Amino acid sequence: MTRLEPSGGPRRRLLPDAGPVAVVGAGWAGLAAALQLVREGLPVVLVEAAAVPGGRGRSLDLDGAHLDNGQHILVGACRQVLAQMRSVGVDPEAALQVLPFALSLREGQPGAHAGSFSLSPRSTRPWHLAAALYQSLGTETTSRRLAAMFGAARMLTRAPGTDLPVAEWLRRAHQPPGLIARLWEPLCLAVMNTPVAEASTKIFQNVLRQTLRGSERDARLLIPRLPLGALFPEPALVRLRASGAGVRMSTRVSGIAALAEGGFELNLRGGDPLRARQVILATAPRAAARLLPELAALAPTRRALSALGARSICTVYLRYPKPVVELPPLTGLLGQHGQWLLPRHLIGEPHWVAVVISAAEMYPAPDARSRWRRVAHELSATFPMLGEPDLGRVVCEHSATFDARVGIDDLRPGVRTGISGLYLAGDHCAHGLPSTLEAAVQGGLQAATAARQDSGRVVSR
Repeated sequence: MTRLEPSGGPRRRLLPDAGPVAVVGAGWAGLAAALQLVREGLPVVLVEAAAVPGGRGRSLDLDGAHLDNGQHILVGACRQVLAQMRSVGVDPEAALQVLPFALSLREGQPGAHAGSFSLSPRSTRPWHLAAALYQSLGTETTSRRLAAMFGAARMLTRAPGTDLPVAEWLRRAHQPPGLIARLWEPLCLAVMNTPVAEASTKIFQNVLRQTLRGSERDARLLIPRLPLGALFPEPALVRLRASGAGVRMSTRVSGIAALAEGGFELNLRGGDPLRARQVILATAPRAAARLLPELAALAPTRRALSALGARSICTVYLRYPKPVVELPPLTGLLGQHGQWLLPRHLIGEPHWVAVVISAAEMYPAPDARSRWRRVAHELSATFPMLGEPDLGRVVCEHSATFDARVGIDDLRPGVRTGISGLYLAGDHCAHGLPSTLEAAVQGGLQAATAARQDSGRVVSR
């Protein structure tokens, strides 16, 4: 067995004719990539360190309840996610609560400066959006309402010449401070997991355009009726096994070596090495950087992965003695520790609610109990009918997303790395999108396409 050492010069080789494509990571990106390759007739081995699939979008069983490691909300523009769900036998119309585009945000404790806000357009046609925005600015002067309305229209139709912070973009579009605080800041934080002072306008505008400038279906809000695992990861794993793919759960890859004779060798902790003709690294950026072979050609890819940064998301789950069924499926929270409230009765857990804290590093808490107690106290002031919960849990993903800051799109890696046969997959590879399930699936499909295109080619290394 010969390994390709970092000091070796360029060499020409053939990708091996035999051997599987190894997909490392059974998150949404890795599963999408593996399914696509299997459909195209390539042998696949999926390797995952965890016992359950889904990665940063997986299901959890806590205190006898079906919860998730994060609360995700889809929109109709998430077309690849919806297509992947259908491909594994999940009907999105049945698995998701479909709501017309509308946003309702409630103030926190009495005296909170942010105030309540509602945006409920008749449709997402431009004139209906403009009318709804004008109506929502009832406390502003007529001139400021008109300036904000026309400024928002320009935001959806004109791309900025250069990337800039969302906060500056909003200021140039004449958005009043009150509207920024009540609408744009919470929306940007939910979409980008990055505050408006730092978030990339290029990415944020792209999301807004895809959601609000397409069809009415693109703008629909889709709230899961099933735990995240049941939406796609678990049925995808079943489909892969039924298709003959190798699936190795609870198996950690500790290193990857490129072989001079072609292909790769994956070192598996506690098991024999795995030989593969191609490898797709469908892991979080930091894990991918650690697993890359020590080759000079991969230095730019490693730097790109390191430049992404990371931001956290915490989800607070609260259990109440009485079922919580009177709240709407989605409510924004203004001036509070948490930003979005979703009751879990849609998923068959009527005693539980979820509160999402995006960019949670900006909202520190000494410990998990202090965090959920604070959220519970603020909710009881906003919704007195809730009372006090009898149990709280906090689930934090400390590297939930990359940092969607200004200029990040130019620094992100593509799916192809510096050596042939080795690919990246994930939301960090889907340029123009923030870290979302849709971006993860798109990144996985792009990696599978690249691997299929390169299969069998003569390549240089």
